[in-house]
Amino acid sequence: MGDAMLEALGRLALTGPGQAAVLAGATALALAAPDVDLLMLRLLHHRSILTHSVLFPLLVLWFLPALGPAAVAGVALGVAVHFAADLLSPARGFGQVWLPEPFQVSLGRWSHLWLLVNALGASWLALAVLPPGARGLALGVGVVAALGYGLVRERSVLSALVALAVVAGPAAWDRWGRGLLA
Repeated sequence: MGDAMLEALGRLALTGPGQAAVLAGATALALAAPDVDLLMLRLLHHRSILTHSVLFPLLVLWFLPALGPAAVAGVALGVAVHFAADLLSPARGFGQVWLPEPFQVSLGRWSHLWLLVNALGASWLALAVLPPGARGLALGVGVVAALGYGLVRERSVLSALVALAVVAGPAAWDRWGRGLLA
């Protein structure tokens, strides 16, 4: 009975409503994913270059393709929003992005650039892996995540606005670029 139930859930997850649920759930789970480095401080510094990069959604894309594109897009949106909020931290101490052991060297003043490039890259990846018809839903989920994370978790209107810009930026650029080419 357990295998049949898992198989049925797997089939359901690949339907339109199932992919919408996967997208929203993956986004919610991935909002905190970059801070997994706090559990491995002996090897990774907080804001590790490994956990504060587009690596998480790429790992889902490469190693969990059966979850479908919505899982990749959700993880990408979640980490993009997280990185956007991290952009507002001062680039010193834990606010910097760090290389892992054996180096434990920070990117220093380049930390914000790293976070911005990876936030925008993750947001772009979220749209790139989805079929065109699902991109509006992804943008909506990203907007809700940006507002929720910025206003509730960070208690900051500025954080919410920066996260909104990161989530909406690639979608706006895509539309603008297509308009220029038409």
